[in-house]
Amino acid sequence: MDEKYIAEIVRKVFEKAKTEHASHSRFALSSHISDHSELSSKTLERAYDRYINKKKKYGAPQAESVDLCCKYLGYDNYADYVKNRKTVPATKWTIPILVVVSLVLAIVIGIYGNNTNPTGEKAENQCMAWADSIYVKVPCTSKPYSSFGTKVEPMDISKLKHFKKVDVNMATQFFSQDDKPLLWYHKNKEGEIEYFTAPGLHPTNDETLRKITPYIIQTYVPVHSYKKDSFLE
Repeated sequence: MDEKYIAEIVRKVFEKAKTEHASHSRFALSSHISDHSELSSKTLERAYDRYINKKKKYGAPQAESVDLCCKYLGYDNYADYVKNRKTVPATKWTIPILVVVSLVLAIVIGIYGNNTNPTGEKAENQCMAWADSIYVKVPCTSKPYSSFGTKVEPMDISKLKHFKKVDVNMATQFFSQDDKPLLWYHKNKEGEIEYFTAPGLHPTNDETLRKITPYIIQTYVPVHSYKKDSFLE
């Protein structure tokens, strides 16, 4: 594979990701691409460092990874990319044409940018609200409060996918293998404990959630799951 083409492919991959994701950091873009392809975020971060940050201490990606980058760009594989790659020769008209195209795009984005996102979905649908134990998509036009009685918030894909309230018992896995917390909790005025799958603020009162501790588990988590067959006769 031609190193020049690989560098070009990697740049195009991250340029595409920038049009699809709000954060343009190396980590955020790599995670976004990984979520929408079979590429690992670590492979993408190394490619970013090599071809964009110009850190040559990182080796070139494997052929399989280059093929997957091409698929992310809409090609079958590297060979298909090279076959269909077209280089427009520079002429004295190139810059004026690009300027006109840029102005037209700016006008179009100015008209429609507030109503759609990069996926084409209307921005008015790009909000969410807390619904008992999960976040759900709601129309932004339903502000300030949703039909669930909770505030309407800007869309946060990470929260939508990963932030949930869950029930626990002693069989629940509270920590990872390297002892990092997998759950966070909130104690209300009645002394009841609520458990959540991600850190952050409580979805209804904005209080900061605390990471789970052995003390909380031993003090508040029931030994049994309260099913009939969980108790000894």
